[in-house]
Amino acid sequence: MDVESMDDVADCLLSVAWNIFPLMGKPPAIPGNRTEEIRTLLVDACHDAGMRARERAAHGTGTEEERRPFLRLAEIGTDANLFLGMVSGTLVADPERIRRRWAEIETLVLEAGELAALIKGRPGNRPPLAAGDQSFSSVRS
Repeated sequence: MDVESMDDVADCLLSVAWNIFPLMGKPPAIPGNRTEEIRTLLVDACHDAGMRARERAAHGTGTEEERRPFLRLAEIGTDANLFLGMVSGTLVADPERIRRRWAEIETLVLEAGELAALIKGRPGNRPPLAAGDQSFSSVRS
């Protein structure tokens, strides 16, 4: 994808959020279901960042350096969602491969939280993202 403006960045992030889970009527994650918690976190982070990119687009196209954290968040959302599908939809269970995938997913979740904080995409009236909350790392669904 050739991204030349913050409007393009916003479209990319909003598309990633929609592809993870359509925003209309999104149910809250079931507590203790790490897969749903991660998908909810990613949808919220990508949607919020997409809205921040849209706001920034009103002030210009942004430099490549300014667009980079937004685009990395979109990439993380896509990758983590793919890996979540891989660990929940295996035909032949391979515990070691699933463990490696979960480690990759958790690393991506931590990076998503860092990028969301960098982008400052969370409105003040919403609770903070759970990325990096190690209390969830042992929960697997």
